[in-house]
Amino acid sequence: MRINFHILCFLFFLYSSSAQTEVKFNLATAAVLVPNIGIEIKTTELKSIQLDVLGSFWDSFDGKPYHITQIILEHRWYNKKKTLFGGLHAGFGMFTLQKPRWPVIYDQFQDPSTYNTNAGAFQSGRVAFYGVSVGYKKRLGDRIGLEFFLGGGLTQSRYKGYNTIDGVVTQTTPSGNGFNGSGEWVLYRGGLMLYYRL
Repeated sequence: MRINFHILCFLFFLYSSSAQTEVKFNLATAAVLVPNIGIEIKTTELKSIQLDVLGSFWDSFDGKPYHITQIILEHRWYNKKKTLFGGLHAGFGMFTLQKPRWPVIYDQFQDPSTYNTNAGAFQSGRVAFYGVSVGYKKRLGDRIGLEFFLGGGLTQSRYKGYNTIDGVVTQTTPSGNGFNGSGEWVLYRGGLMLYYRL
């Protein structure tokens, strides 16, 4: 009963602020077949909150595990022209992939086992995001426009490592609870959003 009440309150808030609400679709991630959708609700003249979700809907890509989901809630501040913005966000995600090195800005632990680059190696686990975003909005009409954004920050991951040899998957994480942990400063979100104002 309590959950239904909260859902009704949220829907009422969404309806009452619909003139200030934008729905978004990331053209850049769609190009690599990873949908990213979002909704931004204006809270004051120059502030808003945004919730966006990203996910891949397959288990592998090019023969390697590639599954990601990412949910991020962000508070944004705009300049007076409402073209430039900055935001603070937090989020949660899940992954099964070979952790890449290229988006890592700084790895305070410098642990080479975090990035096992053997052909059959991959990691599977959970990740928390804490960071900032910056971006630029360009209106194309009364209700439609484009938004370029880039974001990153601290990630904290708990995962298990695996290796595939001759089609057999074996766990490579240490004994005990079987989880590795890592924390890095990473660029983990960005793209070109097409938005529509309701």
